[in-house]
Amino acid sequence: MQRSGLLGEFDFTLDAKNRVAVPARFRPTFAEGIVVTRGFEHCLSAFPPEEWERFVAERLRDLSAMSSKGRQLMRFVFANAASEHLDGQGRVKLPNGLLAFAAISKDVTIIGVQDHVEIWDRATWAAYRKEMEEGADATADELALS
Repeated sequence: MQRSGLLGEFDFTLDAKNRVAVPARFRPTFAEGIVVTRGFEHCLSAFPPEEWERFVAERLRDLSAMSSKGRQLMRFVFANAASEHLDGQGRVKLPNGLLAFAAISKDVTIIGVQDHVEIWDRATWAAYRKEMEEGADATADELALS
């Protein structure tokens, strides 16, 4: 992974075969593959394989299968996850189920989130970003008190 992590915001268009280009500066990070799954706030999360393994080990492995909430979260993350590879033009094919979950039909925004990227419907991202920016000060204050 790049030393500074995955950073930035990029707009792309989904093609007729449900492929989207991965930003050129991110492609080396995904040279060994890309794992795409449902993300939170109705986006998709995409991890390089080593970060996917770390995510599973650190955040999901200890979820109790005896807990309904644990089972629910494991199903949410793993049920529609797909392991893919970038094609020769640096694109990844997104499965129909994941596209439907994130309401992605054509215009896409990809954002870097340190150890993974999120893939958003562009209009959904714009609305979420506006809401997030308006509440950033209050969120920072709240987290500072934690």
